[in-house]
Amino acid sequence: MTSDNAYQHGGSPEKDMARLGLPRGPILDFSVNLNPMGPPPLIRERWSDLWDQVEGYPSLQGEGVAGYYGEIFGIPGDRFLAGNGSTEMIYLIPRVLRLERVGVITPSYHDYERACRLAGAEVVHFPLDEPEGFSPPRPGHLERFMEKVEGIWLGRPNNPSATMIPKAHILDLAGRFPEKWFIVDEAFIQFLEDWREESFLFEPSATNILVVHSLTKFYALAGLRLGGVFGDKGVIDRLRFAKEPWTVNGVADRVAPLLAQCWEYDDQARAAVSEEIRYVQDRILPLDGITAFPSRVNYLLCRWTRTPDLDDPLHYLLSNGFYVRDCRNFPGLEAGYFR
Repeated sequence: MTSDNAYQHGGSPEKDMARLGLPRGPILDFSVNLNPMGPPPLIRERWSDLWDQVEGYPSLQGEGVAGYYGEIFGIPGDRFLAGNGSTEMIYLIPRVLRLERVGVITPSYHDYERACRLAGAEVVHFPLDEPEGFSPPRPGHLERFMEKVEGIWLGRPNNPSATMIPKAHILDLAGRFPEKWFIVDEAFIQFLEDWREESFLFEPSATNILVVHSLTKFYALAGLRLGGVFGDKGVIDRLRFAKEPWTVNGVADRVAPLLAQCWEYDDQARAAVSEEIRYVQDRILPLDGITAFPSRVNYLLCRWTRTPDLDDPLHYLLSNGFYVRDCRNFPGLEAGYFR
C-alpha cells in the first residue's frame, strides 16, 4: 500500500482493478458493510413521492431525521442532532470539544483518528491483540489508559473487528472519569439480534457519553447520508451551534420517518444477517491460508497468510468478480487483513 491509499473507504473496485492491471467488469462488492437486503421496499415504493423535496430547501436541522430517533428510541429533540450521516458528527465532535489528547482503539474506523488530527488533537492508540481475536480491552487496562487521554472513541460493534466493549464497562468508566469524554459509535448496533438491550440510544446514560449513530448502514441508504448524535442537552447545544445549516438534504429528511414504519424489514434483515454470517464463517473456516475472526454483524474480518502479499488474493477475487475491503490502511492490520 502506498501513501495515496492511507485514506480510503470501501466501494471503489475500479481503483483496485486499475492498480492490479485488471479489465473492468461486473463486480459483486463485499467491501462496503451495508445491509445485504438493500433499501427497504417501502422506500422504493414511495420514491416517486419524494421528488418534490428536490426543489425546495430542506428543514434547517433535519427535523425528519430527528423525528425517527424520537419515535424509535424516545430521544427528545433537544438531546439529538441530525447530520449528513454519522460521519459529519465524527468530524464535528472533535472540533467542538477541543480535546488535546484523544484515545482511539486500534484497529477501528480510521475517520476517528483523522477527525481528531484535523481538529488539532494528539491521538493515542490503544492496540487490541490479534492472538486474542481483537477482543475488547480488560477493565483495568482501559482504566489505566483513560488516565492518559481526555476522551476516547469506542465502536460498538467495532469496525472492522466486530468486537464490542460491554455496556456496563463503559458506564463504569464514565462514572470513574466524569471529566473524560466517551464517544460511542453505534453505526452497526441494529444488526445485533439483542440490539435493544445493547444500545445506549434507549437510555439517558451519563452526561459524558456521546452516541453517534447512522441509518445508512442498516437501511442500505449510504447515498442519502442519514445519522446523528445523541447526548446531554448541554453538549448537543454546543454541537448544534457549531454545525452548518441544511446539511441534511430534503429527500433524506422525508425518508427517515418512513424508516420508522419498516418493522418487518428490520426483523428480516437481522435474521438474514445472523444466518448469513454463520454460513460465511463456516465456509471460510476450512480454507487454508485464511483466518476469519468471530462476528455477529454484517462484516467479517479476515487475514490472508498463504503468501506475504495481500494483493495475491485481491487479484484472484477481482478476476472472479468479487471485491473485498483491503484493510491495510487500518493501524494494526497492515499484514494481510481484509474485511
